[in-house]
Amino acid sequence: MTGSGRTWAAVLAGGFGRRVGSDRPKQLLDLGGLTVVERSVAAFHGHGLIDGVVLVVPSSHRDEVASLVPDTVRVVEGGAERSDSTRAAVRALLEQGADPTDGILVHDAARPLVSERIITDCVRALETHDVVATLVTTPDTIVRIDPATGAPGEPLPRAALRRHQTPQGFRLGVLDEAHRSASQDGSLAATDDCTLVMYALPQVSVGVVAGDHRNLKITDATDLVVARALLEAD
Repeated sequence: MTGSGRTWAAVLAGGFGRRVGSDRPKQLLDLGGLTVVERSVAAFHGHGLIDGVVLVVPSSHRDEVASLVPDTVRVVEGGAERSDSTRAAVRALLEQGADPTDGILVHDAARPLVSERIITDCVRALETHDVVATLVTTPDTIVRIDPATGAPGEPLPRAALRRHQTPQGFRLGVLDEAHRSASQDGSLAATDDCTLVMYALPQVSVGVVAGDHRNLKITDATDLVVARALLEAD
């Protein structure tokens, strides 16, 4: 599929992040003087290769979050599941006239330290691929456990293992088609969009860019402490 030359960003901030231990959604917590969501949106809104940003938020915090980001960022409501939030972003872009050949980078708002380099690499990789995965090596030994006992088995070869990060890149039409297929086929389930697209449309061309261990996902209180320390060290 030949690209149009435009690339959009969808920042997903639909979760509540109760594991952080706060009564506020994690995307609204302070991170070096800005909220988590402000930092994530700013990484894409200020990038020269991104043509526009859609921010997906819970309906309960839509007005509050919208007040934190530039007026040019389109804010839409997400759904109960992550896939619902992705579909909301895709629908919003298509409704506003985006072309199916446009690129879209889907990013978790909980990764506020994403670098300019990763975003650039994803956009460039979409020039020759329909899907782009951002992958990072794992420093830990990974084992497959016995589901009945929980006992660890043989370790998996670390050299062949990678962890998904975001952003993940797609042709807008490819992502839309994959989610339509998944909604019609209950057996298609995945925790990230790249895996879902590869299950639904195995014929797509997939590119890979290098992630960064600094591009951590804020899941619990420890992650927030680490992210603050990284910012202070800059």
